[in-house]
Amino acid sequence: MRLNLFISKAGVASRRKADILIKDGKVAVNAKVTREPFFSVEERDKVTVEEKLITLQKHIYVIFHKPCGVTTTLGDKFAPRKIIDFLPKELKGVYHVGRLDKNSCGLIILTNDGNLCYHLTHPKFEIEKEYLVKVTGKIMTEVDCDKAKQGIEDEGDFLKVKNIEILKQDKNESFAKAIICEGKKRHLRRLFKGLGFTVKHLERVRIGRLKLGNLKQGEYRLIEKEKIYSLFNSCLPPACR
Repeated sequence: MRLNLFISKAGVASRRKADILIKDGKVAVNAKVTREPFFSVEERDKVTVEEKLITLQKHIYVIFHKPCGVTTTLGDKFAPRKIIDFLPKELKGVYHVGRLDKNSCGLIILTNDGNLCYHLTHPKFEIEKEYLVKVTGKIMTEVDCDKAKQGIEDEGDFLKVKNIEILKQDKNESFAKAIICEGKKRHLRRLFKGLGFTVKHLERVRIGRLKLGNLKQGEYRLIEKEKIYSLFNSCLPPACR
């Protein structure tokens, strides 16, 4: 097994962060520092990260319906309500895959499987995220949808949707379904603001083929590794399946 994959499977960090730890000389194999992320290790090898011995652990997969007003970041000690507050102690070794801003709700995956986290969050794999959105300010038109698909520049980022569909309209409110394949900070809120709208509600209902379903806000459920990997089978490269 590659060293960076071993570290991610131990639940210490994602593979990207593992690469940084290794290159910074913070990882040793059998008491010898190595700076090569692809260095081959076996389960019997003694791997330390910042002088702490790590071991492979059983992977946990949690599907959570994040309510509005709850902070995704697990380590924000100033946040009044965090995702971690909704989980029992035995599940608090997981971390979030991607994020939702505080005022958004919906589907989020929590796991200690760094390999899966890497493949679901890296932009090059183009994992779809589907959102239901309510906007005000003006009536949304097909012209606005085309502009959203063409994209805009905002604070050095290029923001766009893969697809968008107007579901219904009521006075000056519009309801739409939007799909993106990236997750820049406040991606959809910034995009719609640039198009002249104010987002009043934003809910993520799907990641890849995994759907939120009837899971209520604040509720979670465990999912087996085989099940979640099968849902993303077509999205993941062969080495990750």
